[in-house]
Amino acid sequence: MQDADEAATIRDAACVVLVDHAGAEPRLLMGKRHADQVFLPSKWVFPGGRVDDADRNAGAFLDLPHWLRAFGRAAVRELAEETGIAWVGSLQPLARAITPPGRVRRFDTWFFLAETRGDPADRSGGDGELLDLGWFSIDAARRLDLPNITRLVLDDAASLLCAKEKIDPLRTPFYFYGVAGFERALIDCRASAPPP
Repeated sequence: MQDADEAATIRDAACVVLVDHAGAEPRLLMGKRHADQVFLPSKWVFPGGRVDDADRNAGAFLDLPHWLRAFGRAAVRELAEETGIAWVGSLQPLARAITPPGRVRRFDTWFFLAETRGDPADRSGGDGELLDLGWFSIDAARRLDLPNITRLVLDDAASLLCAKEKIDPLRTPFYFYGVAGFERALIDCRASAPPP
């Protein structure tokens, strides 16, 4: 059982919003968390998880700032573990979010957008952490039982994909708990040091 100090620790994490452009409309890869999981049970999420020590020491993602590379490595590793997809393409920072206080687990999570044309691999190699892995249109994804932050990041992805806009690294959405509750700010993810 966790004590209050351990429960309050904010851990680094990363997720991949993998988008398939093979059809008439973009589809996103999502999976459902097990009902017995402590964090976000039975919710539909993007593949992802904690940054571990190996992520901090592995090879570089040269297109990401130095301080963001461990998040990129974690995103790719978690995608492979949870779905069986070994991703070798580029990652674009899409959003950052910090879990609000009072939750059983808290994470400082970077969401990365990765794009493909056609399912890049057989997903049978996943570790079973996510159930019912599947590709969903944006409208179908919005009808799933999503955590609030997943819904917000889905909306960010939809705005970019539907408008066919490019990500502006100077205006990356950052979701955090502030004085007025859950807030959204825009940050520069290309900075040489992590934004506050």
